[in-house]
Amino acid sequence: MNRFFFILVTAAFALATLGAAPSEPPAVEPAVVLQRYADALAELERPASMTFEFSVEQVGLNNLEETHRVYRAGLRERDETLSADGVALKTPAIRILPNSAYKYDVLTLAPKPADYKFVYGGRRKASGRTVYAFETAATNAGPFTVTNVLIDALHFLPVVITFTTKANNASGSGRVVFSQSGRYWLAREATVSAKVGAKDARERIVWSRYRFPTALPASTFVAPRPAPSEPE
Repeated sequence: MNRFFFILVTAAFALATLGAAPSEPPAVEPAVVLQRYADALAELERPASMTFEFSVEQVGLNNLEETHRVYRAGLRERDETLSADGVALKTPAIRILPNSAYKYDVLTLAPKPADYKFVYGGRRKASGRTVYAFETAATNAGPFTVTNVLIDALHFLPVVITFTTKANNASGSGRVVFSQSGRYWLAREATVSAKVGAKDARERIVWSRYRFPTALPASTFVAPRPAPSEPE
């Protein structure tokens, strides 16, 4: 083959491959989806240490708009409030939580086949992903119950869960969106609408800037000393 022609063909193939959409995952039976889903959850790692930022907006019972930076290692958490109501804080407000389970952990929130009945709802597209949809009914309903899950057709992990929640005089419903970050599967957005007594309330949280340091220094989880008071 003429060398110049060979170069042109190779370059054209490379460009075509670069622009090509990823191939569609092959369809599998619902029972296989659930088995792969259970296996994927069992194999999923939790980060030993991580940092991230999130924004939270609440309307109704309490009106607030804040951004936070969080450092976590195991059950230890450092939460720095960076801004409140759109105004950056000159000195972040810091909370140290020495024994705080992470409530948006996918392994905690995702419905498990051992605890739920799954009813297949079809294969579809969601946010550009191919997913398998299932309705879920808890074997033993609690204050937090997942009602639906969309399972990613490539990784077999939850992309979206929808839920209901009830505690004391509050009840609501919402959803949590997950996606991959490195080798982890983490929350990206959560929304909830609730009724607290006679009042309506809404909340939206968006996570960003995930990082996974090998370890965090012990000083991360030491409460800062209060600033010395000014002499009178």
